[in-house]
Amino acid sequence: MLRVLSIAILLLSVAFTSAQLQADEVRTLEWTDLMPEEDLALLETLPDIEHDYSQPSPFDDASNDPYASLWQQVLSSAKVREEFNNQRVRLPGFIVPLEFDQNQNVTSFFLVPYFGACIHVPPPPPNQIVYVTDAKGLTADMMYTPFWITGVLTTDSMTHDLAFAAYSLKADHIEEYSW
Repeated sequence: MLRVLSIAILLLSVAFTSAQLQADEVRTLEWTDLMPEEDLALLETLPDIEHDYSQPSPFDDASNDPYASLWQQVLSSAKVREEFNNQRVRLPGFIVPLEFDQNQNVTSFFLVPYFGACIHVPPPPPNQIVYVTDAKGLTADMMYTPFWITGVLTTDSMTHDLAFAAYSLKADHIEEYSW
């Protein structure tokens, strides 16, 4: 009987340790991972934007570009990947400071895929912007530096004057980006 009890305790211990390891796993994401398959497929079918400034932009209201509405659809998409909700992830990007503490340290920010996003218009699509809270050790002058942000990602949206974020992330680790 003691042997059966010992084996049961050992099995429970292994199961608990395995569950804890899975909970601590971090999934490294790329920005395109945040886009639902239909948005990514649409984006991949659209032609490159021509930078011929003598012609109307497909983003102008007066544009006759047949792809203009499709570009607008992709650039305004707030569709999210529900399977990432409450997942611990690691995502690289640049910070756009939103809130500061009394010492002028950044406490919340938008994480964006490229420098200058949300500062220059138009901002990226909402599903390419992540609202990050619980930031520690960041100052506003660090917005020129790319970072890896690790934490729990949710599909909670957030609206701010600068942009609309389709995802939120509670940061538990921030490190300078390196490859």
